[in-house]
Amino acid sequence: PLSDNIWLNFDEELLKNSIKEGKVVVIDITADWCLTCKFNKIRVLQDKEVLDALKNSNIVAIRGNITKPDKKIMDFLHKHNRFAIPFNAVFGPNAKNGLLTQELLNKEELLNLIKQAS
Repeated sequence: PLSDNIWLNFDEELLKNSIKEGKVVVIDITADWCLTCKFNKIRVLQDKEVLDALKNSNIVAIRGNITKPDKKIMDFLHKHNRFAIPFNAVFGPNAKNGLLTQELLNKEELLNLIKQAS
């Protein structure tokens, strides 16, 4: 789907550099076997309002996929005291350490966190 091409592959350097540039970064860690992740994707991440927000030139959308185990992504989750997915967070100039969302994504919460992190 078209919405998938706004997501860049997970890379912690990209995250750090984007924050340094004053950008807001939305992180989505997912896996094919994660039903809640699929629900979040359909219900929130593919919502028109959310997609419009993510297409903003000041926002970087990064998606990590752990369908096959990935140590870098798991280390990143552990740094944020999470040990399972879904993992969604928003980073930015006012949220350098990240604002974590609830596991069940909520469109209003996500859009508010993006504003908060800006």
